Amino acid sequence: MMKRPLSLKTMLLYSVASAGTNMVAAFTNAALPLYLVPYGLPGWLVGLLAQERSGVGGLVQPVIGLLSDRTRTRFGRRRPYFLVGAPLTALALAFLAFDPPLVPMVAVVSVLAFLLAIANDPYLALLADLTPEAQRGRVGSFMGIFGMVGQIGVVLMAAFVWDLSQTAVILAVALGVIACFAITFFGVQEPPIVAEPPKASGPRVGVVAYVRDVLQYREVVKYSLAMTFFWLGGGAAAPFLTRFGVFEPGLDAGTSFFLVTMLAICTAGFAYPAGLLGDRIGKKRVQLIGLVFFAVAILLGSQARTIEQLLPAIFFIGIGNAIPYVLAFPLLADLMPQERAGEFTGLGSMLWSLTQPFGALLAGALADLSGGYRWGFVFAGLMMLCSFAVLLTVQAPGRQEVAA
Repeated sequence: MMKRPLSLKTMLLYSVASAGTNMVAAFTNAALPLYLVPYGLPGWLVGLLAQERSGVGGLVQPVIGLLSDRTRTRFGRRRPYFLVGAPLTALALAFLAFDPPLVPMVAVVSVLAFLLAIANDPYLALLADLTPEAQRGRVGSFMGIFGMVGQIGVVLMAAFVWDLSQTAVILAVALGVIACFAITFFGVQEPPIVAEPPKASGPRVGVVAYVRDVLQYREVVKYSLAMTFFWLGGGAAAPFLTRFGVFEPGLDAGTSFFLVTMLAICTAGFAYPAGLLGDRIGKKRVQLIGLVFFAVAILLGSQARTIEQLLPAIFFIGIGNAIPYVLAFPLLADLMPQERAGEFTGLGSMLWSLTQPFGALLAGALADLSGGYRWGFVFAGLMMLCSFAVLLTVQAPGRQEVAA
């Protein structure tokens, strides 16, 4: 059944929840590494904890997506999960706000991203349910803009308030994630589901048969591998940007938060052009351009020794980051079977939730071994080039007629 083009109002209301997700991401990537300093953890563990994806929790994400494919309520099949994941995430953040002891702190940080995924994975699957293929790039761009607004808000607040009250910053993030998902929950109506829930194919036929069934979608598999390299690199870089600023060029914490803010502003500024170009000339083609930008800029930036050398690299990394950030899930939505959107979104999230922490762990280990943070960023750049190489092999759908 052809999907009706979305109004601008619907695209904007759908995208608001992305701001909440990215408020949490900004906290975990930019503030959490500094939050963890008093605990005296080694670099590899900081890298494992201080990023927005949950490695262990990622194993459960396909189950969340599969359940959302089969959920039937008067609120729809995706939105009910907002009512669970967003409040649980806020409660976990509120717990962290009051400096708990080491062991419970590590336990809560370890599941924080998974709690958010309970809301966020069905939210991403709703993109495929709601949006015609020819509008997905632009919806992704609005998601990117709202996401960067959420990140910028948290980072700026941290830059000015962190030294005065870490508790206030963390509680503000907790309130923000609830507010943003509430706006999308009440502002967007899910399309009616006329088909019966898909029959379960996983546990009933066995793991091997299920994996074989998934692997038959070859373009989804290749694309997932390409994005796995991307998230390996992203996981290596994201948790260490503030520490890189402090320990390499010798910046103060406030200036390091400014670097994250500049990165988010550059990403937000190029988000709409990235989505529009993706709809007009092809999402795969535009993503390839973004990966080259990202790889070259981060490799050069890894060698920066002054703030003047670092700022141009941050600018071009922001442009390169905007493109896969905006188009990653819209292109996945084009490739995956629509009747299994939640399940395949969950599988993609699981794969990337496992690889991003691994990238962070490797970057943290490289920092421990080398006594600095440069090699982690070199590794990130190489992973972007690997992502580019694999994405070249993906056969993406042809460009669709651009919806009004």
